[in-house]
Order: sequence, then C-alpha cells, then structure tokens
Amino acid sequence: MTVLLISTGLYTGKTAFATQASTTENTSASSSDTETKTTQSSEQALQINAVALGNALTQEQKDFTLKELGIKGETPQYTTTGQDLMNFIPDGGFTKEWAVYSSVRMETQKKGSGISVDIATPKNITKITEAQYQNAALTAGITDAKLTVASAVPIDGSGALAGVYKIVEESGGIINKDRVEVAQDEMGVLSKITEENKEKDGYSDKALNAAQEQAKKELAAKTADGKKLTQEDIQQTVENALSSQGIKDVMTSDQVKELTTLMSNMKDKNIFEDFVGELDLSKAKEQIQEKSKGLWENIKGFFSGLWDSITGK
Repeated sequence: MTVLLISTGLYTGKTAFATQASTTENTSASSSDTETKTTQSSEQALQINAVALGNALTQEQKDFTLKELGIKGETPQYTTTGQDLMNFIPDGGFTKEWAVYSSVRMETQKKGSGISVDIATPKNITKITEAQYQNAALTAGITDAKLTVASAVPIDGSGALAGVYKIVEESGGIINKDRVEVAQDEMGVLSKITEENKEKDGYSDKALNAAQEQAKKELAAKTADGKKLTQEDIQQTVENALSSQGIKDVMTSDQVKELTTLMSNMKDKNIFEDFVGELDLSKAKEQIQEKSKGLWENIKGFFSGLWDSITGK
C-alpha cells in the first residue's frame, strides 16, 4: 500500500515539500495461528523540477521563456491563469480574464540549501526583486528551492509567484492560504518601501530584505525559546535588524510601523511557530544571546560604577 503524505511547509509548516511514504504489510500465520504484521516505511522527499508558464504567451514567447528558464528536454509544464492569480492573490484586483506573462521554474534543493532566486530577464520584471521573491517564498513556507523567473514582455512579476504556488499544488502539495496571504502582503509592503526610498542615499532593496529575513529568524528563535512576543518585542527586533543592515536611519517611522504590523500579522497567524520547524535558527539564537550578554555587561557596569561613586572607590 502506497500512501502520499503531505508534509509540506505550505500545509503543516514542517518541511517544504511533499514526502512519499511506502508502507508494506506482511502477514504470516504462526504455529499458534497468531498473525505477525511487519511494517516497513521509508520517506523520500518529493523532488520538483517544473515550470509554470503565463497563459498569455504566444508559442514564440513560450519558446523564448523556456530558453531563459534553462529548460532542456522534458519538464512538467503548467499554465498560470487569471483564476490562479485570483486564488493565490485574492486582494490583487485580478480577474479570470487576466493575461499572465511572467513565468517561473522551480527546482527543489537538498535540505538546508535555502531559497535562491534568479531573475533571468531582469529588464522585463519591473517591480518584484529577487530578494522580494525570496522573502515571500520563505513566508509562504518554501524552504529549500531554486526559483528562476522570466518574462517575454515587461511586467511586474506577480504571475511568477502565483506560478510557484501553482507548481506546488500540481505536484501534490497543499497551499496554506493564510501564509500565502501574509507573503503577498509582505511583498507589497517591501515593494512600496523600496519605491519610496529608491532615491535616498544609503538605501538598498537588498538590505531591506536582508533585515526582514533577519527579523523573522530572530522572532522565530525567540518563539522557539517560549517567549510570548509583544508588540514592543516585534518593533525592537525590526529596528535592530534595520540597524544591523545599516538602513534604520533611512527609514521613516511610518515604514518601520508597516514592517512591525506585518510581523505582528505573522505572529497572529503562527508563522513564527512554523519557522521553528523549518529554519536553522542556531545563528539567530547566537546573535540574540550575544546581544543579551552585551546588555547584561552594560547593566553590571552601570551598577558597579554607581557603587564605586557611593563608596568613593
């Protein structure tokens, strides 16, 4: 008997993709007519190497896109439609008749590889950056994969992210709509902040997304340690991450508030709890401990100095 067990992070928050478990039951009669059942099970991660093409592409555009995505030979191909955009990005203003051009190739990687993104046609993906795709995929529950994005015409790139979700579903995964909704909100917030700050000295989209990823991991590490996150905890973590990436002084208070609200929504939807099972948080925990150690040293130094001033020593 073969059973397909869905343990995708997009469903359970544990690992990125579906696993296939094979269970065999053997029954034999003993001299006392008792039955012995031996169960053997093994798990093998479902490997994905598939493409989701926009539904508006002509055959010539499909050929161009597949070449840019590095497709050679037979690879499963799916079509991203306006209905998919409505399903996966419900607040995006899309309709069933929407023309989708941006396309994506998704390849699973070994555990611990993380998410890598390559925009093969950078001039034609006009809004969403590699770092934004990476952050959105992580929030949605994809942990170890390579995403290659391409478009035959200039377009914002929303169809490619919907294509990722389409590939996962077509491959047997189940999409957690709460996580996808937050991922879309995250992409919208990060894109808006980048647009507002693109002319400012010292700002970079890469630094913003690095700060966002750092903050998510630190909040997940605190969650793993049993801490009940408050709004103040979340804002402080966001501000510390922005500072560590050198862009806190570039950000407005409203932008910091937007990021804090975004993180609060993640907490409310238990996404940090999901991250505990999905991400390697050891480095984040070390950073937190190091910061805590520095704070404690400052506190001890303050009271030591205060005592010295009282005793005159």
